[in-house]
Amino acid sequence: MNKTHSGIEKANRNSSSYDISITTPYDDLIPKVDDPAVQFYLDAMRIYLGLCAGSITMETALKAVDRLKENSEYTTSPTNPTMVPINEQYRVKMIENLRTLKKFNLFSVSAIRSAYNFVFLVEDAPVSDTDLTVLSVLCKNPVISLVDASSILDVAPRTVARSLERLRERNSLRAVHLVDYAAFNLQSVMIFFTLQKDIEWSAIERGLTRYPFTKSILRTAMTDVGYATFLIPNFAENLSFFTKSIRTVAKSIFDYSSIHIQTQSGAISDISLFNNKSWQLPDTLENMLKTDHIVSPEEYPPLLNSTNPRLGFSKEDFIIAAEMQLDARASPSKISESLRMRGMNIDPKKISTILRKIQSHNLTLPYLVFALPRLSSNFCFEIVCNDDWKPRILSTIKKFPWVIYYLSSRGIIVWTMTPGDHQVEYYQLFRALEQKSGVSSVQPILTIAQGGSKSMLDLTRDYPYIDGRWLIGTDSLDIGDYIEY
Repeated sequence: MNKTHSGIEKANRNSSSYDISITTPYDDLIPKVDDPAVQFYLDAMRIYLGLCAGSITMETALKAVDRLKENSEYTTSPTNPTMVPINEQYRVKMIENLRTLKKFNLFSVSAIRSAYNFVFLVEDAPVSDTDLTVLSVLCKNPVISLVDASSILDVAPRTVARSLERLRERNSLRAVHLVDYAAFNLQSVMIFFTLQKDIEWSAIERGLTRYPFTKSILRTAMTDVGYATFLIPNFAENLSFFTKSIRTVAKSIFDYSSIHIQTQSGAISDISLFNNKSWQLPDTLENMLKTDHIVSPEEYPPLLNSTNPRLGFSKEDFIIAAEMQLDARASPSKISESLRMRGMNIDPKKISTILRKIQSHNLTLPYLVFALPRLSSNFCFEIVCNDDWKPRILSTIKKFPWVIYYLSSRGIIVWTMTPGDHQVEYYQLFRALEQKSGVSSVQPILTIAQGGSKSMLDLTRDYPYIDGRWLIGTDSLDIGDYIEY
């Protein structure tokens, strides 16, 4: 991987200035650049193409990804090319995009970022009836075994395995976990905002990416509203300090700011709405707007509670939880091998014990990530509301094709993928909430694709965790030290 080099016009591009050697058959297409943000995406492409060509090992790729994470661009666009399936279509699109960039001498951050991200946008990827049936079983239980799934479907386990492989390659299927960070004394906090007039977003974004506890950032050119998420260690003792520092900054740079401290989270998908290659609208969407509609807890989607810090968990337990977050179906041996390639040696038997421990404490919730035809519109809604509205919203979004939700004492945040044909209906449904008593505001963000975030391990790898506490000085939590205002 290259760090930075002078000149973007030419590329003698056969190696890397890092101590990690990465070469690909396509190095003549990869330019040398000065901008670290541009280099970030070029390095990600180099890693992926190296894996496709077999010119680098997975172990080398994982080490290179660790170097990627040192780039501040990783906070705004968490990118891990080792998590992307090796796919001939992706490889061809990436090479075509690099050739186009070279032909027109396009090496700006936006051009390179688009060239990388658009490779992995699935354009109406086909899905067979068999694969759709397997996916429907996984939606109900993302970590179901092959044997149990085959029993439900009355097919051979190898048939399920083949469907899973096709879904991974064609439809970017992944089973992942939500994790109760609070059990490890890490509190998830979100702030939604709009900028004051004449405030340059690029300067604010730089500060947020430098802040060591920023997990993700989303602000698009299509909407004025943005958000940033944080994982704050030792929150009980650091709550007042962190909130004071962020509110001090907010007064100077934000027109609107709204802080959410997570209490629950969840995710669910319902592909029964997908029939005959098209999506149907869920029934009874209007129930969300009816104040006389009584919702029972049985109608809620799955919910993962944010608990209090738990004693008896070690840094090794935390590492395994972070790995579960990335791959909910990974076996203990696969987790062990992945960690070994990154310099962490934990025996599969010990990992198996830790997995059972984490699961027995209900610290995770599995869900699916996938791309299906016409499921192309992505929304995030911040809904500031009282507790009476949360059950109605939860019972309705349970029926969406795909949704993640985040609850706080202030309201509920919803991320959803919707069919392009129905984006107006979903949008108007949420905006109609704003007219209801008990709902203070609804802030929408329209995005091109779901944004990722740093993992727990990315944020905490340099901090010791002893007896339920992170050894971190309070001064490092002052966000004002990182943002110019």
